[in-house]
Amino acid sequence: MLEYALKESFGFLHIKKQSIGEVFMATVIVYHDVKDGNHWAKAWKKSPGSRHEMFAKIGVKARTFRDEQNPNTTGLILDIPDMEKFQTFMASDEAKQAMKEDGLDVKSLHTLNEFTL
Repeated sequence: MLEYALKESFGFLHIKKQSIGEVFMATVIVYHDVKDGNHWAKAWKKSPGSRHEMFAKIGVKARTFRDEQNPNTTGLILDIPDMEKFQTFMASDEAKQAMKEDGLDVKSLHTLNEFTL
């Protein structure tokens, strides 16, 4: 089920890329529920071994968000320079383990992809 959710969420083809210097960046909004919002937030605290550091290894910058009324509803804005590398990483054992450790409810995972008409 995890693979299916990731494919459905991250397996998109048409994304808007914005140029930042010489790097083309895709921006994606991801939101989902987690078992414990405080636990999830601690995993994202900027420090060695954090989720920020994990994503930085593939060049992805993340901004984190939580719903004030329901802190177990969480979200990210991701700046992704290489979508293929990102998709490969999200299907990796490392990413799956991180989502499991963070208590991610995969069924609740949604993405919003920037597009142009």
